[in-house]
Amino acid sequence: MFSIEMIFSFALFAIGLYGVSSGRDFLRIFFSLEMLLNAVIMMLAISAHYLGMTDNIALAYMVMILATLEAGAGILIFAVTNKLTGAVIPDDIKGEELS
Repeated sequence: MFSIEMIFSFALFAIGLYGVSSGRDFLRIFFSLEMLLNAVIMMLAISAHYLGMTDNIALAYMVMILATLEAGAGILIFAVTNKLTGAVIPDDIKGEELS
């Protein structure tokens, strides 16, 4: 019933969910969110393959392109925040430091 690709996608989603819920620093949370997004994209492409829907595979590629742009923007936000505050942990940032 489940293929190895689906099981891998579920495992990737579970690891990403654990990373988001237990992560304390920006990079761990950010990369865990990327893992979640990639797991969903992978499941979309796997489902499209098994159901014979080629439109969903094109949608998966477009979402991957947007995820790449989002990753670049996220790393830029992390770099600027780290430069301004010196903090890596989100709880250490205070509102007045950023203004």
